[in-house]
Amino acid sequence: MEQPIPFFYDVTLRDGNQALAKPWNNAEKEKVFLRLLKLGVQGVEVGFAAASDMDFESCKGIAQLTASMAEKGDVAAQNVVVASLARANKVDIQRAFEAIQYAPKPRIHTFIAVSKFSMEHVLKMSPEQVREKAVESVTFAKSLLQGRGDVQFSAEHFGDSLDNMEFVISLLKEVVDAGATTINLPNTVERYRPMLYVEQVRQVVEALPKHVTIAVHCHNDLGMATAATVESYFVGATQLEVALNGLGERCGNTNAYEVAVALYNSGAPVQLNLDKIYETALLVSQWSGVNIYSRAPLIGTEAIVHRSGIHQDGASKTKGMKKGAYRPIDYALIGRDENDSISFTSQSGRTAVYEIISAFGYRLSLEEAQELQPILKDLSEKEGELSAERVLDVFRNERCNVNGPLIFNNVEVLPGENRFIFYFKKESEAMVKSITAEGPIEACLMLMQSIGMPVELVKYRQLVVPDSDPLWKGRGLSRIILKAANKTVEGRGVSSDTLKANMRALFSGVNLLYR
Repeated sequence: MEQPIPFFYDVTLRDGNQALAKPWNNAEKEKVFLRLLKLGVQGVEVGFAAASDMDFESCKGIAQLTASMAEKGDVAAQNVVVASLARANKVDIQRAFEAIQYAPKPRIHTFIAVSKFSMEHVLKMSPEQVREKAVESVTFAKSLLQGRGDVQFSAEHFGDSLDNMEFVISLLKEVVDAGATTINLPNTVERYRPMLYVEQVRQVVEALPKHVTIAVHCHNDLGMATAATVESYFVGATQLEVALNGLGERCGNTNAYEVAVALYNSGAPVQLNLDKIYETALLVSQWSGVNIYSRAPLIGTEAIVHRSGIHQDGASKTKGMKKGAYRPIDYALIGRDENDSISFTSQSGRTAVYEIISAFGYRLSLEEAQELQPILKDLSEKEGELSAERVLDVFRNERCNVNGPLIFNNVEVLPGENRFIFYFKKESEAMVKSITAEGPIEACLMLMQSIGMPVELVKYRQLVVPDSDPLWKGRGLSRIILKAANKTVEGRGVSSDTLKANMRALFSGVNLLYR
């Protein structure tokens, strides 16, 4: 069976804004609204028009802006539902209508609590009084719209109505008969496991006519709003009420990005512009003054970081694949440039070393990475997490221009005589040796033979230090692979003088072989 298109109904400008320490002004709300259109949400609750004159003007201004954009051919503005919240009374509903009537697709969203607890202790109304108020409010809202726009009814505290579902369903049937075409089932306070709520949603889906849109609106008090929302979609709720960055009262509303990506991964036909998610999250954080939690799914700075050696190995082996060993998506999906970030801690293995150094443009073997790992681990146990630059610094010290039994100082070339004079130290003793040879590499190999440290040249390459290395970029980089006594190493030499880079590489390799 083909899955329905999820209808993303965003409540950032109402639920999210009312929870901010410094709520947005009208100009700021317009910026958020335009961002929502770029993201491609199908519905926006732009405010609570009766809450204040400022909120009324904001709702009205956005409705008029939408109308103006639609007249100019903006497809998103032509299709987006613009809604205002209203309590179940005629004053609120009238005010909502006056504010959003200008929008191409206006909606009045009215609500009343339906749980036993709220009816008795908050509203202090009987169930029959609540039923009457709900039906009356929907009827009035429909009469104002006169067929241009629609009515949404919310059964506030629906998630708390486990013990009076029969009453709730009968009330919902009556408000549908009165003209509500969207029925919203809020988990106003998250108290229980998600599947209890999802089962309640399923009961309503099965009880109401098929033309009615079922919506869910979940708060994140126990951290499971995304799960409750996603699973509700799979039992028939097609309108998903969400907020950018999960903004909202207390612990927030359902996070729009998490729901969208979870549904996308599950094969649902999500029609949001997913590649706008990351940029949107950063902007909303900036505009709201609410920092993004470092481990927030998808958008947090830590969401892409791997520190465990096992995880780093899996991340490295699946780098470049759409599906990663330890990531939920290819982060390009949400407009995020980086997929896997590997840092070094005392829990990291050779893969972290390999990936970090490779990211700077250097080539090294996994065996070399393995040899560097215990050095970095000891350092990390003292200093904590090591930055990439710190790891690079250790690589430079341990694998480039390496000193040991030998220390290279200089080489003098007498070209007419094919003679090379080496100035160096062996075991701290200053030495000068003259070697006659066809070239400097051959001369240096002969030098090593003469001082009792013979090596075999396996491979030689002359390169330039990668631009990613801020300390040495642009200098000559020599890589020389040497062999002695069945052991093979790579010596690296760095210098602005190519000849000296070659000599340093060879001396480095010999030091690694004989240390």
